[in-house]
Amino acid sequence: MAVLLVACCLLAVSGLHSARAAEDDAQAAVASAGTIAYFEAGPYWEFELLYTEVLAALERMGVRDKVHLPPHLHSSPGWGADPDVYLAEAERLMADPSVDAIISMGTEATKALLAKNNGRTSIVAIDVADPVRAGFIDRDTGLGAPNLIIQHTPDKWHRVFVLFHEALPFSRLGIMYSDTPEGLWYSNVPEAREVARERGFELVEYDRLDREESPESCAEGVRSLISQGVDALYISALNCFDWTQANPQPMLDSLHGKGIRTFARDGTVHVRRGVLMGLSTLDYVPLAEFYAAGIAELLGLMPEGFMPSEYRYRPKITLNLDTASALKINVPLVLLISADEIFDSSLAAVRNATVSQ
Repeated sequence: MAVLLVACCLLAVSGLHSARAAEDDAQAAVASAGTIAYFEAGPYWEFELLYTEVLAALERMGVRDKVHLPPHLHSSPGWGADPDVYLAEAERLMADPSVDAIISMGTEATKALLAKNNGRTSIVAIDVADPVRAGFIDRDTGLGAPNLIIQHTPDKWHRVFVLFHEALPFSRLGIMYSDTPEGLWYSNVPEAREVARERGFELVEYDRLDREESPESCAEGVRSLISQGVDALYISALNCFDWTQANPQPMLDSLHGKGIRTFARDGTVHVRRGVLMGLSTLDYVPLAEFYAAGIAELLGLMPEGFMPSEYRYRPKITLNLDTASALKINVPLVLLISADEIFDSSLAAVRNATVSQ
């Protein structure tokens, strides 16, 4: 009996040691991983899409389980928040010693983080419309803060307006934005002004959107631009055209009912719902791999021999032939041939490139 009791005690002690060893192993695994915070000014469909693609890229690299994204470090104050709220959130995330890097979605969040930059915590800035004009990076060198990871394609938006005007010419292009530096940048107003001067069309600006870019504010902007006789409208990254948050269809119906051509900088998501033409300006998979590789490298998790896809900007043309027909537009053959996606309810899709949305 005494021998049996000793054996049982030894097994119990052994089990306790095993449990402690497993706990120690789990703690060591957590310690060896990286903690990532997430910061956006407010929700936007493209933020969610890119975030999902970055996580998928980390999964393909085999390091997703090494990256921790705690819920309490996921911050989205909302588009109507005071700028001081963004700064306070940026300061909170920057001051947290557990945070190795912060995924920063969009211009507003990145601006706040750079204002509160501690110089140590890496800022992975994604979906920033114009980092040069925002002052995040130098125009000539492309360099910014040492702890900033960002992808920038020079003259991207300039080429977008040139392509739209060459493909389906217009005389008076309407554009809407809130009258703030950020509103100008992510509506690409400076580039629109430059191309208007170069190519000789008139840019009709509506600068009275509210900071939230609410549906009511945008609807008033559309009415104003229609009354000023625009024959085309440029749809930028506006919250009121975010189909996951609002219903832009009445605005599109009003524009097309007046024969006004619509051009969206973000192609498929808008064109499949009736916008005349758009450009898929982001190739999400290689772009996500660029950022995932940056995260893995700064955390020391880069798999040996892993080569992320090279990200190169190439505009992809998206057309809606139903809208073209309703607007009585004869789409040039060269445009049909060069289009990457065509939506036409009367025919099978000529091309239907797969886009993660």
